Amino acid sequence: MKIRLLSESDIDAILSLWNRHLTYDQLTPELLEEKVWDDSDFVDELAMVVEHREQVIAFAMGVIRPVQNTPVGYVKMLVVDSRFQRYGIGQRLLTELENRLIARDARTLRIAESAPNYITPGLDPRYTKAMILLEKNGYTRFKETWSLESDLSNQDFTTADAEQKLAEKGIEIRRGKPDDENLLLELLQKTGWIAWQSELKKVLNRHPATVHIALKDNKIIAFSAHNTNNYNTGSFGPLATLDECRGLKIGRILLHRGLQDIKEADHRFAIIPWAGPVSFYLHHCGAEIARIFYRYEKKVKSQPPANSTK
Repeated sequence: MKIRLLSESDIDAILSLWNRHLTYDQLTPELLEEKVWDDSDFVDELAMVVEHREQVIAFAMGVIRPVQNTPVGYVKMLVVDSRFQRYGIGQRLLTELENRLIARDARTLRIAESAPNYITPGLDPRYTKAMILLEKNGYTRFKETWSLESDLSNQDFTTADAEQKLAEKGIEIRRGKPDDENLLLELLQKTGWIAWQSELKKVLNRHPATVHIALKDNKIIAFSAHNTNNYNTGSFGPLATLDECRGLKIGRILLHRGLQDIKEADHRFAIIPWAGPVSFYLHHCGAEIARIFYRYEKKVKSQPPANSTK
């Protein structure tokens, strides 16, 4: 058995391996491309496979992302063929990936939740073997999050009357367009929501854009977006409104506009990850918690151990 760097020629083997073992997070070829090679922080040295007799039996990928100006290393993807589990392969692969992340100055390691490009916002505890492996290796659960699910099939998301009432107050609701990028950036910088910049820039440039905005006095005061991550799975978010503009039902309108787009794309369900407050989504689109995720992290030293595999 040997660890080597991932190659694009491995895509079929990785897809088969992943979908055989991660029951709740199936990937299409397009989604695998999005998660791996289309990640803006993809680095060759942080994507590895374990090969046995020319067969890929394990895969791991990590990324480094800045969080409040501190590099955080994410174990973004990890899977081991069930036929080769209990031989220490997962342990070896995890350790190797951790060492490589630490060598790139990661001070904290986290699991899966590698926003803005991620599969899940944490670990689904139904992957019990993975949970045990992480806890054995010093990862501590520090929080929980969830994904909501809204059944769109029998819901009416018409917003014309509500939009007209806002127009009478000088508030315009419309679909975003590429020319809105600077206005949106101004809002993100003002509010501290800058972490969403790359996601929103991407969806502003789609045809049609999958972001809706509210404007007053030529300033964006609220927005909603969908399909910013896990493209074409019915994923909704982010959604945000300036504090001083709350109470005008802008958020509800922008939510319904996004959900209508998802419905028209033939999705019966909308998935709303990292959702909060849950009461808002339950009230305005009947969304309920569908999955719970554990968030894990481990504090590490800035230098890799001396026995790091090269």
